[in-house]
Amino acid sequence: MLLTGAAGHIGGLIIAHLADHYDWILTDLKRPADTRGFPFVPADITDLTALHPLCKDAETIVHLAAMSNPDAAWQDLLQPNIVGVYNLFQAASEAGCRRIIFVSSLHAVDGYPRDIQIRADMPISPISLYGATKAWGEAVAAFYALQKNLPTICLRIGWVMPRNDRRIVPGAPQLGFVLTQEDLIRLITASIDAPDDLRFGIFHGISNNHWKRLDISNARELLKYEPQDDAFAIAKRNYPAIVRQWGGRVKRVLRSVIRRK
Repeated sequence: MLLTGAAGHIGGLIIAHLADHYDWILTDLKRPADTRGFPFVPADITDLTALHPLCKDAETIVHLAAMSNPDAAWQDLLQPNIVGVYNLFQAASEAGCRRIIFVSSLHAVDGYPRDIQIRADMPISPISLYGATKAWGEAVAAFYALQKNLPTICLRIGWVMPRNDRRIVPGAPQLGFVLTQEDLIRLITASIDAPDDLRFGIFHGISNNHWKRLDISNARELLKYEPQDDAFAIAKRNYPAIVRQWGGRVKRVLRSVIRRK
């Protein structure tokens, strides 16, 4: 199992939670903080020759490596998100890999009005060049899956957050597209273990939120993805603790000001 972008935030979560479930080969430009004993091979996805030996030894690939800044300029996106994606698919195709799990993004379709729930079969609507590169990656995935016999699962993931994140509070605009870290791992696991007859699909990855910006029905049906968290319910649970934390900080600041006087 090959994990690209292993040194990133999501890569670290996958290594930490799935170390006991799969044998990984890790790659990135820099070494992950914790490899959990798995082999790490530094590689640049913009170098096709560097990917050939990695893909040769991998049955399944989870592809995370990318420029992930939604505000990135074209010159920063071109090599990792366009050239690098092509290189990864081409190397995997030549190696005869079983499957690629291409981690796409909500940004590929987030141009729809906020009151519309986005289905996986709706046309792309990127809100940035970053989102456009992810949509391009989905198109490349479809080409290799349907024309080159390289099965691919595309995951448009939402906002990956820990349950106790202070931004998960009632009324926060992002609650509808939160994907908790625990549900992220459920989604990745479901994608890795999906049946071999699933040749291609685009699936949305968010938690079981009360209002879902992204429709996850086909992920439930075809991947058997069963998210357990609801960001709206978590927000209600988090709010009292967050209020207490902020209240405590305000008191400490006031006491400090009073002492100075």
